[in-house]
Amino acid sequence: MLSRSARSVRHISRVLLACAFAVACALVIVGCSKNEPPSGTVRYETEGAVVNMGLLLHGYTWDGESNDPDAPTELSDDDVPDIEVAGATEVRVSFSQPATEVEAVRYAEDDSLEGVECALEDGVATFDVEPGWRYYVCAWFEGGDAGYLFDVKGAEGAEDNMDEFVSTAMVVTFGDGEVLFVDQETGTPYYPTSLPSDAPELAAGNIVRVTGNGIMLESYPSQYPGITGVEVIEKGTPADAEKYDELVAQIWQPKDPSEPPLASLEYTTELAATSVMLGTYGYTWTYEEGGSEQTVTVDAPHPTQLEAAELSDARVDGPTEVIVSFDVPCTAAGIVRWPEDELEAAAEAAGSAQAVEIGSVEGDAWTVDDREIVDGNVVFTVEPGYRYAISATFDAGEATYAFTA
Repeated sequence: MLSRSARSVRHISRVLLACAFAVACALVIVGCSKNEPPSGTVRYETEGAVVNMGLLLHGYTWDGESNDPDAPTELSDDDVPDIEVAGATEVRVSFSQPATEVEAVRYAEDDSLEGVECALEDGVATFDVEPGWRYYVCAWFEGGDAGYLFDVKGAEGAEDNMDEFVSTAMVVTFGDGEVLFVDQETGTPYYPTSLPSDAPELAAGNIVRVTGNGIMLESYPSQYPGITGVEVIEKGTPADAEKYDELVAQIWQPKDPSEPPLASLEYTTELAATSVMLGTYGYTWTYEEGGSEQTVTVDAPHPTQLEAAELSDARVDGPTEVIVSFDVPCTAAGIVRWPEDELEAAAEAAGSAQAVEIGSVEGDAWTVDDREIVDGNVVFTVEPGYRYAISATFDAGEATYAFTA
């Protein structure tokens, strides 16, 4: 019987013959426009950073169209994006549309091919990489399939390189003038979380040279808080940025005024700076429609009646300060936490998490005082092994958000 690795090689070999490839080019337009498959991003951690890098789209069958570029081994190193690691390193490959199936192979310098064991969860592939190999990932989606390439190199001097990150990007604007950068080499979109004080005024279509420390927050698109310099190298026009309209439509939608504020959990560990969206579990919200005020109330299961797997996860190893930030300033907040092991025991005794009686597991509650609400965001310390619920009050209503740690 063939090993899984051998079966993977054989299957990918068939895929390489059966799936048409997209023409490799220096500029890859990210996003799923009518005839384009999802973009791909590889994420990995170093001692001082979380790095997100866009993958080279290399082959697809999508919306009834396909292309046939060169074989992956025929591309030069300059054509393929690369990551630098010190040794065997776990990476996560995610897509702008969840994958339904993923397989991977890798090519050595002598063009030999072998399969790579990978796991798929929630549309994201996880596998180990090693320096000296070119990795090809074939992903299947509801709309077709696509291939993605990246090289893995040794990380000598990688820490120095983190301080020398340079990206040539196009400026895209949306909403109320919010700015998105799209790297012109990889096609990867990222948000400039903060810009230096001497940054020029930016307009859609500008081509900019972005420098910084290379540390990206874990999100899609990535958030880049470490920008140290922005220089406009080509003025461009808003019409130049229109080719990214489909991308913007995927990652940004005008907010429904009847919905409560969006919330995200932000924290930093020794290995990573992370931003995670939080789910909303019940709210009352007042908004204006047709010249009159409307109030909507939405009920939801109590936070103790949810499965831990349903919640956003703050992966911390010890007491860690977190910021729960909102897109509308918070005026007050209350926090409750429950031990996850007691919630698990209660769910097992009741037959399911949904059947847990509210109040049967005692929570530790406290009110956030003025010192812990900073610029409308809630700042507090979390510990692993607990489930947290934040009841936030706003000028137009209140909402409950929850996560596990």
